[in-house]
Amino acid sequence: MKKQIITTMLASSLAIGLLAGCGTSGASNNESSNTSSTATSESEEENVAAEAVKVGVILYNYTDIQGKEIKNYCDNYLAKEFPVTFEYQTAASGDNEAHLQAVDSLISTGCDAIMSGYDTVIGESMEKCDSAGVYYGILFGEAKDEADQDGLYNEYGNWGTTAQSNLYYSDYFLGGSYQFGEDHGVALGQKYGQAVVDAGMKKVGAISFPSYAFSDGLSICEGFTEVLTANGVEICVNEDTNALPAEAGFMSVGDDTKTYIAKYTDMDCLFGMSSGMDMVLPAVNEVGRLWSEANAGEGTIKMATLGYNESSDKYLEDGTLLIGGTNNYVESVAYLFTMMFDAANGNNMKTDDASGFEYNATIGYPTFTNADELNDFKKYVLTTTADDFSTCSVTADEMKSVMKAYDGTGSWSDLNGLVSRDVEAVKGAR
Repeated sequence: MKKQIITTMLASSLAIGLLAGCGTSGASNNESSNTSSTATSESEEENVAAEAVKVGVILYNYTDIQGKEIKNYCDNYLAKEFPVTFEYQTAASGDNEAHLQAVDSLISTGCDAIMSGYDTVIGESMEKCDSAGVYYGILFGEAKDEADQDGLYNEYGNWGTTAQSNLYYSDYFLGGSYQFGEDHGVALGQKYGQAVVDAGMKKVGAISFPSYAFSDGLSICEGFTEVLTANGVEICVNEDTNALPAEAGFMSVGDDTKTYIAKYTDMDCLFGMSSGMDMVLPAVNEVGRLWSEANAGEGTIKMATLGYNESSDKYLEDGTLLIGGTNNYVESVAYLFTMMFDAANGNNMKTDDASGFEYNATIGYPTFTNADELNDFKKYVLTTTADDFSTCSVTADEMKSVMKAYDGTGSWSDLNGLVSRDVEAVKGAR
């Protein structure tokens, strides 16, 4: 009843103001987007015990690989396998006001739960969700315990005041995930470093988003640098820190990349961690330094990237891209969706002592260094490149095996096991 009252109040007060409140891109504009999937679920017939659920999603856009994958998995798969509808809002990365407006809008339209792509302004977002009885979780970030901390937002802008920070313990806050492993990416960095060493690179740099926003970038570079140094590779350091990575602003990745590599005219490999395929590689290409068979002189640069797009296939085949990878979007969505759907049906893993609930799942970060690995990546990780959803990282039947709404185990530990599988484990399960 509380959620219904607040929903009615918000609907009238926010209907006009929210139209221009959200950005379609993390780096460019503030055009609003609010779309909802309305697919009819086959599961309404197969299990009438499961009540219909509405889930809101907040991302910076739905046109890059991340946005496309999430919408495809939600609208064209989950909405057909479960009695669920999805509604989408955009909020530019770092635009806290737009994010909070998106939360208000999703609450006002009757969402039972909200998946946020961001780990910022959690405190204020949770105030709104806790009051409205709406579940909230972080898709691509860690839930950090900052309860009982006084004052305004810390450097990450996460929890805010003491009262807000204590909502970490709210039944409606379902946590987040380790996107790069429990070690925050050290082992992943080592994996990238080894790929660069194996390719014979001699002078290597790395560029990432600011550490206050992407703190795992420092851990990834720790592992990366460790392997490079152990193998005698020269490091192109950030002159301000005398270490890796160089930093790029959200709005200036291309220009900052160009400035950084200009200081090292003989750099032969760059680890692009700030949207490597979409932002870093094009900047290297624009100044004529991207390695290719036709442009292989001194000072040309091969790439290692956090990130994947449609051009990754060509660059990997040509030898320009040494190693690539991306977040497992399916595992991230499947994790929060499973908990949210069950919680909305009266089975909250967080409040069930027997579930083994923890605040963060460990999501796999798949990578590829050759054509076979890339083909597996496209079949078992991505959904927009696969023939169907039967090979995706987490299937509906696997989620139902955990959901109590479908007589599943109700075990958070079982759920974490499903969403932490690497490509080989998923491949074996199919």
